[in-house]
Amino acid sequence: MALATYLLRVIPQLIAAVQNFPAAADRYLKYVAYALVVSTVSISLFVTGGRFDSPAAPRRLIALAIAVAIATITRNALAGMLTGTAIALLLSWFAAS
Repeated sequence: MALATYLLRVIPQLIAAVQNFPAAADRYLKYVAYALVVSTVSISLFVTGGRFDSPAAPRRLIALAIAVAIATITRNALAGMLTGTAIALLLSWFAAS
């Protein structure tokens, strides 16, 4: 698995070193990684068991908003992720009790 990830990162760089990409293609490729992260986060936040988890969605959206705010303010993605995870767990714990 690590080798596949490494090759997926190295091969495009080797190709890019040989030829020049158009600016539009370069911008497109730059944002593909961000789009993949957003799609993974949104599915893991709002889908449970293959279905949209509507009772948990507001709590998870609040945790996401706070996580984004913390990450933006501190300029530290890890702080945002840890804060968002903790808040999501706390909110789900309070909702269950």
